[in-house]
Amino acid sequence: MYRLPTETKLPDYLHTLSMANQLVLLGVRPPIIQHLCGIGRKVAIRLYKEAHHGSSKSGLLPYDSYWISRSSLNALHASIFMGIFADITPLECQNPVQATRLMTAYALYSEVVGRVINHTRLDVSHDHGRLLDINRAWHLIQQFNSRESRLLQCGRCQSRHLVLNTLPKFYQRCPICEVWAEKNSRRHKAAYLGWPPAQAMNARISTT
Repeated sequence: MYRLPTETKLPDYLHTLSMANQLVLLGVRPPIIQHLCGIGRKVAIRLYKEAHHGSSKSGLLPYDSYWISRSSLNALHASIFMGIFADITPLECQNPVQATRLMTAYALYSEVVGRVINHTRLDVSHDHGRLLDINRAWHLIQQFNSRESRLLQCGRCQSRHLVLNTLPKFYQRCPICEVWAEKNSRRHKAAYLGWPPAQAMNARISTT
């Protein structure tokens, strides 16, 4: 059984446990659940073990501040998620991340990439096209709230993309334009080498 914290109403605590369990089922690691839901470390670990029949991954949480700059696809997925998150969250709000907003934004992100990115074959190497893990999504929100990153509008395609404020302008290029430029480059190369269209379309973009 779970011990009810002092001065906590039972309905509120049950709601918190329900929220924490939803996060667990999405694969959120115990330290993040503890932060989002305000529950104890032991409770978060126990919920995770009961849902996944084992302990969570060991080691540090996703902390690479430059992850979005590692590849165009990383930046593309991060931009999709943070664009959605910004749309459902008042931009002037500097409150800590709420579990409901994280889950809503991630669910919408998963739906978008499942329908669009897999359909256009921009990323067929990941489950349902999802390159962005929910734990890393939480870290992106932390960066955004601390003003380490921001959403910038592309002057060419008018889409919003996530950029790191610590990087020079050269590294703040639009990932959508970058991905399509690389895809068009493969098409031209395929035409030059005489590859069939299917071989050119199935050539994957590196995510490393």
